Amino acid sequence: MDDLLEPVRSTFELGARLHWQSHDPFDALLSPLGPPLQRVSQLAARVLVQAGKRSGTGFRRLLRVPEHEEAKTFSDFLSAAAILAPDADWAGAYVDELSRRLRAAATELPAGRGWGYAFPYTSRFVSAGGVPNLYVTTAACQALLDRYDLDDDPAALGAALDGCRFILDGLGWIEHGGSPWLRYWPGSESPVVNVQASGASLLARAARVAGDDRFAGAADRAVEAVLSTQRPDGSWLYSADGRGGFVDGFHTGFTLQGLVEYAAHRTDGLDVADAIGRGLAYFEQHLLTADGLPRGYADGKPGLDGQNVAQCIQTLVLCDGGPSACERAARLWRDFVRGLLTGESEARSYPALRWDLGPAVLATAHLARTRR
Repeated sequence: MDDLLEPVRSTFELGARLHWQSHDPFDALLSPLGPPLQRVSQLAARVLVQAGKRSGTGFRRLLRVPEHEEAKTFSDFLSAAAILAPDADWAGAYVDELSRRLRAAATELPAGRGWGYAFPYTSRFVSAGGVPNLYVTTAACQALLDRYDLDDDPAALGAALDGCRFILDGLGWIEHGGSPWLRYWPGSESPVVNVQASGASLLARAARVAGDDRFAGAADRAVEAVLSTQRPDGSWLYSADGRGGFVDGFHTGFTLQGLVEYAAHRTDGLDVADAIGRGLAYFEQHLLTADGLPRGYADGKPGLDGQNVAQCIQTLVLCDGGPSACERAARLWRDFVRGLLTGESEARSYPALRWDLGPAVLATAHLARTRR
């Protein structure tokens, strides 16, 4: 296991040296030019975000984009530390600090606690500042529950349950096709599929830990939305309203992982086995190349950025879990993730703790756990 753990350890040390601050592919609107540009033209703001996604630190220095902390960074590193702590004392040593930083990154609201990005963001689906959203809040709460599973920390449990209450009472529900959907962002009406599955996983887990029937019922409703939108070929579009009419690798992975985790926590919930089986078959046929590389989009070219490769490893390990899938995941790790963690990969133009390194660390922790 040391071949996996040493690169992860060096990445934790890097994060600590950076005080857990870095640039991010989507942070260009943190530039002083960002707010006036957003006021003048949302289209121009989207262009700047996309230019930033394709650029490195030089572009960010030119635009005076600061390095920054991200709650999702703390979430991924905390989950990884909690998973690895039984095998590595050095990983356990990070748990307290990361948990404290993650709790401090929350926005306290009357409905509970929520987590979001530290940068303004705009896309065809949303235009929002650093407000809490379903995706980041779900990741934060899952990490805090990982910490609670490790050592029964009451502060972590309390914050995670506050986050679940925010999801239900702060973000709330939208209606699409006559069914309720968890809202992604404040004010958003887009029925985005992958966050329904991830949210269902969290709410099912919280229901099991806290014995809360309300969380359990909400998890079931979110899963019903996912099941209702699976297409005959086993795939899911990004959103159910036609605005996100694409099938991509890591969001499909989020959906599959969410369903698998929901089934593990809600043993008396909805039957999702057939949906998982058909979704995995589609993933294998259309989102992996013949030689096992993750595609960016269905039947498209390989997508080898850190997020896509890391989620592919998690999908193979957590959703399939068979010896062949785990070996393919290990091969992906050796060929792509190891170099990303050590800085030897050309794919890592700068340390992006939220987008690249956090997912890579977490995927490595899940892969390492299969070797126990």
